Amino acid sequence: MRTLIYEYKQSLRSLREMKASIESKAKLTELDLQDKTLINSMISETEFAIQWMVSGRNPDARRGVDRTGAYTLDPKLIEAIVPNRTVMEERKITADEQWLLDDVLADLTAREKDVYTLVRAEGLSFEHTAELLGITKSSVQTYSERAERKIEDRKNGSLFLVS
Repeated sequence: MRTLIYEYKQSLRSLREMKASIESKAKLTELDLQDKTLINSMISETEFAIQWMVSGRNPDARRGVDRTGAYTLDPKLIEAIVPNRTVMEERKITADEQWLLDDVLADLTAREKDVYTLVRAEGLSFEHTAELLGITKSSVQTYSERAERKIEDRKNGSLFLVS
């Protein structure tokens, strides 16, 4: 395990050097900005993996308890959108539920979907979501609020989601 942690730390060092080389350029092109965003994401993921390996626990666990359903996305997303519905952990969603989910999320931009999924369905903090996506914490909050508004408007205006 020590060898693996050492290799991850070397990779992290290399990623930080790549990021520094991009930032040292006088003028950044669009490709440089995309590379920087990708490298930020890779740095965040590598740091997360290192923390997990060192501690032996999920760094995102809240109150010392690992969330058992952290890797099942769709049922929690349904619960986040339709809170009065009871959701069983690890269950498969039906075709009708998938259709409703697609209908509700249709108005969201890709970034809003990413933020909403990470914050509401996966339960990540604004800060960690910001690190993962390479944006600021306030941007995550703005995207999340905007997504909430759009979803609420969609739920109120859709004939299919009347409960």
